[in-house]
Amino acid sequence: MSRLLLTLARHRRLVQSHSLLLPTNRVLAIQQSLIRPFSQHAQSTAVFEATQGTTPLSRHDTITHKGSFRIDPHQRTIIEHLDRLWHELQHYTPPPHPTPTPHGFLYNVSTWIHPPSKHPHNPPPSLYVYGDVGTGKTMVMDLFYDTLPIQRKRRVHFHAFMLDIHARIHCIKTTQPQLTNPLALIADTLVQEAYVLCFDEFQVTDIADAMILRKLLDELFARGMVLVTTSNRHPTDLYKNGIQRPSFLPCIDLLLAQCRVLCLDSGTDYRTIARPTSDVYFYPLNQATRQKVETLVRQWTQDTPMTPMTLAFLSRTLVIPQQAKGVAWVRFSEVCAGPLSAADYLELVKHFHTIVLTEIPRMTMKHRAEARRFITLIDAMYESKVVLVASAECALADVFNAEEGKEEMEASLRGDMEEWCVGHVSSSLFTGQEEAFAFQRAMSRLIQMQSKEWVNKQVGSA
Repeated sequence: MSRLLLTLARHRRLVQSHSLLLPTNRVLAIQQSLIRPFSQHAQSTAVFEATQGTTPLSRHDTITHKGSFRIDPHQRTIIEHLDRLWHELQHYTPPPHPTPTPHGFLYNVSTWIHPPSKHPHNPPPSLYVYGDVGTGKTMVMDLFYDTLPIQRKRRVHFHAFMLDIHARIHCIKTTQPQLTNPLALIADTLVQEAYVLCFDEFQVTDIADAMILRKLLDELFARGMVLVTTSNRHPTDLYKNGIQRPSFLPCIDLLLAQCRVLCLDSGTDYRTIARPTSDVYFYPLNQATRQKVETLVRQWTQDTPMTPMTLAFLSRTLVIPQQAKGVAWVRFSEVCAGPLSAADYLELVKHFHTIVLTEIPRMTMKHRAEARRFITLIDAMYESKVVLVASAECALADVFNAEEGKEEMEASLRGDMEEWCVGHVSSSLFTGQEEAFAFQRAMSRLIQMQSKEWVNKQVGSA
């Protein structure tokens, strides 16, 4: 049964194009194109310009006193915990561990003789901050990261992190098939690079990611990694109703044991607070809408003729039909209806400060794969502070309906399960709960991305 469920999961991954197979000679390129841009971005575009000796709490009090942010007691409570961790980290360095070796047999022997301690010098407790969308979780984590005066730290989004892990696993299995535990070697390398990991948007919707995280986090914590992560879910709700979820429960237990779990839920979605907006989202799809989009494009490209561009990365290519002066114009069907994944979107936002996404349709559960890709694209754009100009069939609030089309989707899935001889499977991945939850977050982000503050800041700095 488990093999059949894994086959089902692989089929779903292929349909939604979340799998990634990479040649071994691209390892360095993988690391440069996936992880480095995000860590550099977090440092180069930091909202909080830290000074020597600045703590998260003192920096927060300074910016709220100046009126840059409104005072939120819920956020300040979380920052007090982050401030305590900030001070604890000033006196902490993870224990030394044998340098990773490329020789699989020798590494197996060395880790058998000197396994990592399960409690390495009592590291500071990690922090897991969860709450509803738009409550400031990423903001407080970035404040902590930007003021932390250590070199071995990393701030990374979930998509980029997991793509990097999948790529490293593939490389090790290809070059060192005799290595019995590739995640141990990966954990050694990760901790050498950074022993404080700030992990944004912790979410688990994929069985492969669930099984990897279960083992990888155990290896990282055993080596003294300190984790600060944000999520919309309490740890006990991660991968809820997912395929083979009992196999993921040890990961939840590990998070509960290693992390202080904190709730940041003030009841306010700061992204949706009324603020001046820019005209960057247009509907319905008609000639007037197209003319408005074309006017914006001509203005931002200074009437420069748009030409095609091919992005080459990770032994694959992505064709941008029209682009000029950092502005890319693509249709929804070109980037969300085809077999693209987070890797493609991360590459896209590296090259363009503005993306014009046109002809967005109204989506139901019949279009859940397209909706998933659309959400992943928005996540990548939001993380990289990219401007979105969009034309759509309907108003933003009506773009995705998680209820409509559900019966047809479930009937189709039942037919597939009968064909593969798989029994009843209860999963939020099949009911649309995950899509509805993820789209709520995407909606919050899209509202913020329409604000004049967002658009002017990005266009003005381009």
